[in-house]
Amino acid sequence: MPDREYGLLQQRLATAAQHAGYTLGAIHVEELPTDPRAFEALLDSVADLDIRAVIIPTKVHLGRWERRGSKYEQLRRSTSAEIIVLDPCT
Repeated sequence: MPDREYGLLQQRLATAAQHAGYTLGAIHVEELPTDPRAFEALLDSVADLDIRAVIIPTKVHLGRWERRGSKYEQLRRSTSAEIIVLDPCT
C-alpha cells in the first residue's frame, strides 16, 4: 500500500474510532493476505491489553466470516471487543 493511501486509511480509521467513542491505537498491517504475522500481533494485543474495539477497513480483512476458523472467528474467540467495519459493503 502506498504511503499516501496508508495515511488516508489511517485517518479514516481514526475518524471511525472517534465517532464510536474510541481512540485509535496500534494499526496492524499485513503485506500479503496469507501472511498471518500482523493478525497474530493483533490477537496478542487483544489478549494483553484491555481492547474494547477492533476497527477493520472491510469485512474481507477478516476472511469469510461464516467459515469455521476464519480470522473473524479467531478474533471473536479471543475477545469480547466490538468489531467495527469501516466499509461494511465490501
